[in-house]
Formats: sequence, structure tokens, C-alpha cells
Amino acid sequence: MLQDLYCQGFLNITINDVSRDFVAVTSKAKNKLHQEITTKTNPVLAIIDNEDDDEIFENLAQKIKKYSQVLLLGVGGSSLGAKTICALNLHCKIEFLESIDPQSIDNVLSKIDIEQCFFLIVSKSGETVETICQSLIIIDKLQKINLNSIDFSSRFLFITANLQSSLAKIAQQISAQIIPHPANIGGRYSVFSVVGILPALIADLDIKKFRRGAKKAIEDFISNSQIFEACAIQLELYDRGFCNNVFMPYADILKNFTDWYRQLLAESLGKNGYGSTPINSMGTVDQHSQLQLYLEGKSDKFFTFISNKKNHKDFAIHDLEQCQTLFGGKNLSQILEIEKNTTIDVLRQKKLPIRNFEINEINEESLGALMMQMFLEIMTIAYAKNINPFDQPAVELRKDLAKKILTNLL
Repeated sequence: MLQDLYCQGFLNITINDVSRDFVAVTSKAKNKLHQEITTKTNPVLAIIDNEDDDEIFENLAQKIKKYSQVLLLGVGGSSLGAKTICALNLHCKIEFLESIDPQSIDNVLSKIDIEQCFFLIVSKSGETVETICQSLIIIDKLQKINLNSIDFSSRFLFITANLQSSLAKIAQQISAQIIPHPANIGGRYSVFSVVGILPALIADLDIKKFRRGAKKAIEDFISNSQIFEACAIQLELYDRGFCNNVFMPYADILKNFTDWYRQLLAESLGKNGYGSTPINSMGTVDQHSQLQLYLEGKSDKFFTFISNKKNHKDFAIHDLEQCQTLFGGKNLSQILEIEKNTTIDVLRQKKLPIRNFEINEINEESLGALMMQMFLEIMTIAYAKNINPFDQPAVELRKDLAKKILTNLL
């Protein structure tokens, strides 16, 4: 059961405080999603049962791991899911390049031995401006070193859905392998596909446990009311004016998770005049930068806290002689817990809505469950609001405008 992985609940508000209308539309949305799960017509959820390509991905990962470094080129959904799961391995050899800021690219290239690096390039559309530019820069760098000594076909792997795209043509030009990106799964929902699974394998992580956690979240969604209630409460909170969603983990390993969730929430629900604004906030650091606003600013935010109950590493605090502090004789994990609990307490005193996840241990299984729960919540809320959670029409408008301007520069 999902409860074995973490405990979750809203403070200050329960399902009994939710209007009947929101309970009704949430129930209808849950039934729709349940039907999609049962009939396997929702590709995002069905893909966790697809293990047919695991051996292929494992063999690819073994070949890629022979290189001393791996550089993943991608942006948004093409990288954030992989970054989230790869953070579980602190010694992961994958470096991520997302920006096209020239200084950032130069900084990343200065960290790697380009002649000993493998390049994994991800873009569903194959037309992502950042990824195309990054790929051409890398290829140009390699060509300038020594064109005849570089076997491009063994050093590059492309993941894209469109074999007629610009990125696919680049791959074909250098005879590099192309793996199909699932055509029916958008980038921000792709973490359980090759987009997240292959990097996880390269990082020596257990993809079976990752999928197992996701399956447990789906089972919990079907058999229990916890996720249903969380969705109904979020609809109620939005209606009451709580339109900012603050995610505040007290575990640095989840920093990438907050970035991943930010895109998921914003692109999936920000439509038709609806959508909570995601706010990344890391405990304890942002107690010193954002908490003042949270406590005495506008009361339009609800908060999600996440903490790790089991720390494999801990530090005992020892006072110096003749210098007594409040911290001597305590463990750092105890102090971290106090910092989190006091933050929750002062927010509760302000009657601000809070929910709290206490993960027994952050690992592949619990992370898979947490990420899948976010999928289920987003889809349920979208269905309740008659929103398509899988498109991003406004983003496409921006892309089209950029292409027009670039065309005119030719």
C-alpha cells in the first residue's frame, strides 16, 4: 500500500470542508481515470506495465557506461524526470545540459572530457531549439578535434518521436542510433518511458523498484480515497483563493523533483483561466528567504512539505569547550526535523492550508510512487475542470513565433 511508503494528509482542512459540487466533479473525474486505468487507454499510466524493451535498454546502458562521462542534452520534460531519478545516485556520471546561455554551455563543456564523453540527446518533437543548437555545437567541437578519429555513430544516441524532424536528420547525417520517443506520451509525462528509464539504468538505479512504486500509487488511487480527497481539497482551496502551490521538501535530494513538478503542474493545468502557480521552496534554506512572505504576505498559498524519515548519514553536534550552544548533544537530523515542524506550526497558526508527506526512505520505489501520485492528482483535477492535461497550446504559439523570426533571419 502507498501508506507504507509515506503518510500524507492535509492539515486545517478535510474532505468534510469541501463543497458537494467539488466532491461530485472529483468523483466523476476519478471514475473516468479509473476507467482509463482498467482499459489501459491512458498511455502515461499503461507504460509502467511495458517491460518489453527493458533488456534492450539495459544493454544500451551497459555500452554507454563504458564511457567515463555522459552528457544528456534536453530541456523540460526531456530532462527533468531523468534528473529527478538520477539524483538518487550521488555519483551519477550523467551531466545535464538544458540551457542555451553561451556561458552555461561553456561551463558544462569545461567540466567534461569531450573526447571521452557519450552524448544522449532527447527531444520528443525533434524540433526543440535548445537541443538542436546544443547538438550542433557538440558535433562541431568534435569535428574540430579530429574528424577522422571520431566514430559519431557509437558516441551519440538520439531519442525522438519524429524521424522527419531536424534532430532526426542530424542523427541520420552522423549515422547515430535513434530510439523512438513514445509518440502518445508528452515530455513531462515521460519519466516512466525510455526518457527516464535509460538514464536511470546508466545511473545504476533499480527501474523495477521505480515502476513498482508507481504501480502501488495506482493501486492506492483505485482502492482508497486518499488521492481523491487530496484532489477535491485542492479544488476547494483554489476556489477559496489559494492559487499558489508551494512545494517545500526538507530533503535536498528532491530539489530536481520540485523542478519536475513545477513543469507538470504549470503546463498541465494552466489553461482556460485556471491553474495554481507552482512555487519551489527548499527547507531549511528558504525559511530564510521566503517564510516572511508566507507568514505575513497575501494568504493565497497552500503548502506541501516532504521529509525523509530515514537518513543513512547523520552528524552528531559536539559543543566546543567553554562554548555551550543549543545544539550540542543533538543529531543534525533532529535539528532538521525541528526546523520543519516549527515551520509547519507557525503556518498552521496563520490558518494556512498544509499537507505533509513523510517518506520512510527516499529511494527508487518511494520516488516512483510520489511521481505517479502527482500524475494522478494532475489528471484528476484536469478532468474535474474539463481541461486537457496533456497539451500545451500556448507554448506552441511561442515556438511558432520563434521559428518565424529565425526563418526571416536566413
